[in-house]
Amino acid sequence: MASLAGIKIEMEEPELQHGSPDLVSVVVPVWNGAATIGRTIEALLAQTRPASEIIVVDDGSTDQTAQALTRFGERVRVVHRVNGGPAAARNSGIEVARGGLIAFTDSDCEPATDWLASLSAGFDDDAERKIAGVGGVVRGDGATLTDQYIDLIRLLDPEPDARGQIPYLITANACFRRQALVEVGGFDEGFRKPGGEEAELGYRLRRAGYEFRFTPAAIVRHRHRQNPGDLLRTLANYGEGAARIGRRWPELRIDDPGRLLLRQLISPRALGRRLRQRVAGHGWRSGLYFAGLDQLRYPSFLLGYYRGERQTARQRHHSLL
Repeated sequence: MASLAGIKIEMEEPELQHGSPDLVSVVVPVWNGAATIGRTIEALLAQTRPASEIIVVDDGSTDQTAQALTRFGERVRVVHRVNGGPAAARNSGIEVARGGLIAFTDSDCEPATDWLASLSAGFDDDAERKIAGVGGVVRGDGATLTDQYIDLIRLLDPEPDARGQIPYLITANACFRRQALVEVGGFDEGFRKPGGEEAELGYRLRRAGYEFRFTPAAIVRHRHRQNPGDLLRTLANYGEGAARIGRRWPELRIDDPGRLLLRQLISPRALGRRLRQRVAGHGWRSGLYFAGLDQLRYPSFLLGYYRGERQTARQRHHSLL
């Protein structure tokens, strides 16, 4: 059979067809998630609309992930693969999924009990099958100020663009039509790190004529980055992913990221405005913290973008040697 992920996996029950409209598969990619994957699976097993199958793709974990999954027995289907990153791991899940709908969450997430019911309901009135995917809300537990900030800026929520359309979905909380994913070739496995692969997939799906929906009823709890350094590194990874998107789709390229970076870093007026707004809404301690992250958020993204462009330049140079 053709493989989205560059691997071949034999079906255990060949009489069941891929893409059955009555089945909803859940795919969870995991890499070294032994500490959290158990709670994710428990939440998936407690759904009010049970998943037709739960597929965990172990992306070459080197910790105790495999052992953590053994207690679930046949209730979970585990696919083992050589480490290739989250995009490749999700493609491995798509490869073997039997459902016409494929929901994704991550190994550090805990979906609410009505999560799958809420996501799948988003397709009910789509007679023309133009909805490629439905996404929901991702929230942390508010344990740290960084955690609160991620929720404050809705970093992991699908955000409408200027035309009111959702450009892509966050795979910590999303459900797609399998047909649409296969039609556009799945996730781009060139994205080895998290960041960018979701936006790039969304762009291809929209070019193919599909749309996305958002439902606030579908809620996932996520273990957010707990300190500012981790958050800023994540944003830099997003920027690096955006640079890769710009290489493939020039119309999405950011022009002169260096100039934009300087403008962000040396704009005291913007910092003062953010500080006043944050302190007014959250008090001095939280307001100062949030304003500082506001000031560093976009520069971190742009630094990642610049890093991604430099990597591309080096690769082109080496290819000419």
